[in-house]
Amino acid sequence: MHGVIETLDAAGYRRFGFEFGAIIAVFFGLLLPWAWDLGWPLWPWIAFGVLAIAALAVPMALKPFHYGWMTIGHWIGKITTPIVLAVMFYLLIFPCSVIMKLFGHDPMRRKLDTVVDSYRLDSKENPEANLEYPF
Repeated sequence: MHGVIETLDAAGYRRFGFEFGAIIAVFFGLLLPWAWDLGWPLWPWIAFGVLAIAALAVPMALKPFHYGWMTIGHWIGKITTPIVLAVMFYLLIFPCSVIMKLFGHDPMRRKLDTVVDSYRLDSKENPEANLEYPF
């Protein structure tokens, strides 16, 4: 996305209207009332109907809604991505590295050895049969 919101053609705005309306109807009209034992609201279905009619009749009228929705999505992504990556790092990668360090495991083999002339590792020779079916 890189900060630029793509403009769509009429078919794209039509598809956006149907999808956006369906998401509103399913999420606010079915899932949330079912999950929280609420009454079944009528407004999500009205919103779906309005968006579906607009998508069929004048899809280009949905351009401001598309722009607003994509802007909201862009900013949500800018905020949540660093948070999710930080949580993954501190809950997965950091503990694994601490455990490996405690047990003395060095996957990069960085220990200094003054006896050897080179740290280069010779690669294993692969037989030519491996080249017949590489995958």
